[in-house]
Amino acid sequence: MVVKMKMKGIIFDLDETIISSGKLHKSGWIYVGQKFGISITEEMLFNQRGMSDESASLMMLPDNKRYLLEEFKSAKQKYVVENINQITIFPGAIETIDWLIKKGHKVWICTSASKDFVKKVLSVLGGLKKIEDNIVWREMYEQKKPAPDALNLTIKKMDLTNLQVCYVGDALIDYKTSVGAKVKFIYFCPNLKERDLRIPKSIPVIFSHEEIYRRRKK
Repeated sequence: MVVKMKMKGIIFDLDETIISSGKLHKSGWIYVGQKFGISITEEMLFNQRGMSDESASLMMLPDNKRYLLEEFKSAKQKYVVENINQITIFPGAIETIDWLIKKGHKVWICTSASKDFVKKVLSVLGGLKKIEDNIVWREMYEQKKPAPDALNLTIKKMDLTNLQVCYVGDALIDYKTSVGAKVKFIYFCPNLKERDLRIPKSIPVIFSHEEIYRRRKK
């Protein structure tokens, strides 16, 4: 699949798009589920992709345990931070970012992750330092995904319009956010077995970051 780069900017999601953090997040939710006596199902683990920790916690907590929200969320975040070294950058991601910047594109990250998590990732994965000033995290916008606030803020900071950018994400909530912001969406799905069938087939899919630039160079 050829991704045509006619836009002036490209926005990446962070978790499971730039960094391979899915297994760690899942482990974190399973851990806090056991800690608080809450059954964490495979459906919950699938649906939490792209969500903020607060939204995921609310989705997983039964009504009679909603009072545990802050403690539940904090315990999961603490687990992830303590095991942050398990996270890696997807192959080709840094090379793709370098190529996009070299070609004159503005490259940003728009994520549901917290500032503390983002800063910790940057300290562990030095390759992302080059765009550390081009990141919008959860505390920077009011309404969480799938509301368009996050993307709208990112586009504003890029000094571009919604027609001049595209958003690369791995989850249904990323797609819904792009729809709300009226931004072109590219679905990053390195494992076909985990493809979310709720994302329309008409949406372009890439299985590796190299697809963004290698085929463009041909």
